[in-house]
Amino acid sequence: MTLNLALIVFTAGVFLSAPALSRPTLPFGVRIPAGRAEEPVIALVRRRYNRGIGAAALIACAAVVFTRLAPDVVLIGLVVAYSLLGGLAHRSITAAKRDGGWYAGTRQAVAADTSLWSDPVRPQWILLTPAGLLAVATAAIGLSKDVTAFSTVIAQALLVVLISLLAIAIPRARPEIDAAQPSASASRYREYLHGVLSLLLISAGCVNATLLVVSLQVWEIVETTVPVTIVAYLPLAAAFLAWIVFAVRAGDAGHRLSPIGDEAETPYEQRDDDRYWHAAGMVYLNRGDPALLVHRRVGTYWTLNLGHPVAWLVLALVAVAGVLAGTGVVPLPAKGV
Repeated sequence: MTLNLALIVFTAGVFLSAPALSRPTLPFGVRIPAGRAEEPVIALVRRRYNRGIGAAALIACAAVVFTRLAPDVVLIGLVVAYSLLGGLAHRSITAAKRDGGWYAGTRQAVAADTSLWSDPVRPQWILLTPAGLLAVATAAIGLSKDVTAFSTVIAQALLVVLISLLAIAIPRARPEIDAAQPSASASRYREYLHGVLSLLLISAGCVNATLLVVSLQVWEIVETTVPVTIVAYLPLAAAFLAWIVFAVRAGDAGHRLSPIGDEAETPYEQRDDDRYWHAAGMVYLNRGDPALLVHRRVGTYWTLNLGHPVAWLVLALVAVAGVLAGTGVVPLPAKGV
């Protein structure tokens, strides 16, 4: 029960933090002019959203403690409720923006920084070395013990490949440049990318360290005890904590970071591109945008441009991989395999 209650609190924290860390010009995924960031209606929507998050969490906790509902059902219902709250907040701000004519009289523009293309942020591949070495060490231990269950080793190898591909793709995603402060936002975004890539590569090592200990348990080289299990998940906990600290310090797309040098604001506002974003700023579809990856409006994530044909190929490959894993063609790590 304690774990279930902790999951409810964690879920509530995630949904509370997402709008709190978002850019001031993107409340609940709605693009607004910088001068409208302090509108009373936005503060009102935030308060209603936060109260809804708290109330739903209390109801979910009560359901777990006092009813016979399965905790999984309660958690799924909670996520659905939170998603609906986010959608309602998004619609409220969209309506206020439309009815108030917030973009009326503004000069809209799109800014670009060619230095992010001519001198891109490069991954520090040395940080991926621990992940690779841990995968090799796990495979060597398995071969020396003549075991046949190599699902964890396969998972380690796939993780290294996936993280490598992400580290190559993310710097090539469309950069988040603010037309009001192009140079300052470009420097912040560069620092943000550097932090994301470094954490991504380090996290791969943390995951592979956990998989190494899991492998030793699966192969019965070490006993599955509470201390061993705690040790196994310490690297994951460390990576998770590092991501939280970074997200709070950097903010969405690095808007909280300090820019290099001072820059006066231009007379332009970032172009209103809400028509290309769907599901409260979570889904992007723009056939006229050549970018395959774009930064989502909420959270430290990138998403595919569903208007790009390659995006559907990527989704098809992911779906095939999911089917293969679900049918057992591609083995997944499991105790006793």
